[in-house]
Amino acid sequence: MGVLGSYFVETWGCQMNVLDSQRLEGVLQARGLAPAPRAEEADVVLLNTCAVREKSVQKVVSRLGELRRWREERGLPRVVGLCGCVAEQEGDRFLERLPVVGFILGPGRIEDLGLALDAWEDGERDRRTGFDAASYDPATIARPASARQYVTIIHGCNQRCTYCVVPRTRGREVSRPLEDIAGEVKELVARGAKEITLLGQTVNAYRCPRTGATLAELLRELGAIELLWNLQFITSHPRFFTPALVRAVAETAVVGSYLHMPFQAGSDRVLRRMARGYTRRRYLDVIDRLRTARGDLNLSTDVIVGFPGETEADFEETLALVEQVRFGQLYGFVYSPRRGTAAAELGEPVPRGVTKARISKLFAVQTEIQLALNRALVGSVVELLVDGPAKRGTALWQGRGRDNRVVNFPAWEGIAPGQLALVEVTGASAHSLVGRRAGASGERRRKTARA
Repeated sequence: MGVLGSYFVETWGCQMNVLDSQRLEGVLQARGLAPAPRAEEADVVLLNTCAVREKSVQKVVSRLGELRRWREERGLPRVVGLCGCVAEQEGDRFLERLPVVGFILGPGRIEDLGLALDAWEDGERDRRTGFDAASYDPATIARPASARQYVTIIHGCNQRCTYCVVPRTRGREVSRPLEDIAGEVKELVARGAKEITLLGQTVNAYRCPRTGATLAELLRELGAIELLWNLQFITSHPRFFTPALVRAVAETAVVGSYLHMPFQAGSDRVLRRMARGYTRRRYLDVIDRLRTARGDLNLSTDVIVGFPGETEADFEETLALVEQVRFGQLYGFVYSPRRGTAAAELGEPVPRGVTKARISKLFAVQTEIQLALNRALVGSVVELLVDGPAKRGTALWQGRGRDNRVVNFPAWEGIAPGQLALVEVTGASAHSLVGRRAGASGERRRKTARA
């Protein structure tokens, strides 16, 4: 069939998928393939997919149709691999109905990408799913040249939230050994990483398989690594935020002030139907303990609107929780029925017009909160990790502080991505800050700053 010389990877979904795409690229580069600038110029196109919402699955089908037309008209891509959570969940169906798919590769079989390509070259359409052979080799990851890096510490999910497909698409929880994680982080910092984000579907359920160490102990271990500027972790579950973890967040200087912890619904009745395993009061108790221990926290969260059976009173409880906690960021989603989940059997969904009105109201309330929180930062000086030119085509550059807020600022001579810089905040919108140079911070680690 000829030599495969180039590849393109498209990524949907969460930070776990971003890192998985880097792992896929590492396998391809080890086979001698080079990245192509666009999908239509690549021999191999991999779609690394997300199955959390039905709309994302529909987008994958649409994208596969585009790739099929390109191949018919231009001869490229020669092979399309469907990877990620949609591949795990829908693999047989996609292979049967969509001839454009050359092979299926689930998130637990990334290291088998080479075998799937070998099978395609032999004229077979391979399906590699399941988690019995799952592995994670940091040495094979094709990491970007960035001062921000992701490190997976726990795979899979043991929770049984009634709306979620992740336990079926990511498998059961498997934690990596603490010493392996520490070695990977030390290597990344030695190569220039300043910020490390620890990843897991339920990251605070981490438990070292060799020593039994918890996330709290892992944070303290990583906090001793020299030149590490910021350490954060996502996504946390309220059930696993122990007193020891609260203390570790407060006492480990390198742990940043950004924390993401979904609450999903403010109504106990809805939380029970979601099988979230906590109550409204317990969630608020965790927030209270965190803010007592660490007053500078910038909290973000996820919220589902329109879960089956959600009443107007249930939704008002969600709004009240948002107004009480005052999150720095909020990611809101209209409930998406997923085939095979318990929630799909809970009755008729909330009418679309109602859910649309509710989520609009939620976003309006959150926008006011974010604007007020951001305006309160005007006049302060924050230390940023510089990302580079802002994405919206302006003359500004952007960076993020250890609270994960975006700050846009005019560049100056000598500024470069990956540097640390002190910026004075001069203006605020609901979604970002504007600043100006307040003086370079150098390469030292600021042990007392909590920007």
